[in-house]
Amino acid sequence: MFKYFFLAIAIMFSSTCHSDSPSVKDYQNNEANGAYDLYLYGLESGLEWAQEYTFAKHSIEFFCKPNDLILSAAKIRSLVNKEIEDNISFYTKYNDAPLIGLALRNAYISNFPCN
Repeated sequence: MFKYFFLAIAIMFSSTCHSDSPSVKDYQNNEANGAYDLYLYGLESGLEWAQEYTFAKHSIEFFCKPNDLILSAAKIRSLVNKEIEDNISFYTKYNDAPLIGLALRNAYISNFPCN
């Protein structure tokens, strides 16, 4: 489980671009056709594993998505797109960086806050 945490962190904060890690620009150019749906599901899975690990080890929750809520690829894209739109100056500045994982994490924090 420990290795999954670091895998998720590595994916979300990777500073190098890989062919399977789209830049913001690549994502925006291809998101309408669902080209990155599997990638988004992988990010979501890694994010949820990282959340579970962090809570188990440190009792910290970054977001509080209901356990029984399953998001479709379209809904995940919608969350990522809204995050990018809401912070367009940041994502435009780093348009060539693979920041979709960061956008998904920020979208989860915004949409599933812990009270």
